[in-house]
Amino acid sequence: MKKILILTAVFLLGVSFANAQTKPAPGTDTDSLSYVFYLYYNNGQLFGDRDYAVKYDVVSEKFVPEVVGATSYKGEIVNSKFEVVKIFQFDPQKGDFNFNMGKVSIRGSYAPDGSRANFYDPSGRPILSISVSASAICDGDGFCNAQIGEDSKTCPADCQAVINFPVPSNTQLPVVDEGFNLFGFDLIQIVTYAIGGLGVGFIAWLGWKWWKKRKEGDFPLLPPTPPSAPIFPPSPPQL
Repeated sequence: MKKILILTAVFLLGVSFANAQTKPAPGTDTDSLSYVFYLYYNNGQLFGDRDYAVKYDVVSEKFVPEVVGATSYKGEIVNSKFEVVKIFQFDPQKGDFNFNMGKVSIRGSYAPDGSRANFYDPSGRPILSISVSASAICDGDGFCNAQIGEDSKTCPADCQAVINFPVPSNTQLPVVDEGFNLFGFDLIQIVTYAIGGLGVGFIAWLGWKWWKKRKEGDFPLLPPTPPSAPIFPPSPPQL
């Protein structure tokens, strides 16, 4: 009977480890995962369980929020940018006020970009922090790496969602006759520019004629006739 109990315990332990994983495999539905933190409760304090080298696991179980009272503890998952991405509440005593010391397992909501798990007592004071970056799918390096499971859902920071633009229609637009075209100008533009050029040339010619006439008035082409020699009166006869 004792051997049967030992074999049963070993089998259940093996099933438990089979369902646990430090890092989810690519393609895993992250909504169906949750953290299990292995902690030690001591009169209101929380510590990492020293019997576990890694203080947590990621298990293939959908996270179900725990029903807690007013004096509940809080856990939060933050990413590498120190942004809070998940929040969960728990009661390490599980409603048993006589439980003051011992091992506890705390469930938390899995975050594919989780970096740390921070824990707070009922007064909001931080009491414990555990690194969970080893189980993160999204590394936030700016590259969408599908081989490790990054996509627009698990890692929107690295994988931008694909935007489907409308496909252009194959319907041909009616051809519009734009008339004679030379170097990008139509006939009306050419005629307009020609008339404008002639008008500017005519005005310039009139101005030149006016300027020439004025110059000729100020400076006559023939020099003025020099005045004749003065005529003196005849001398009186000498006596």
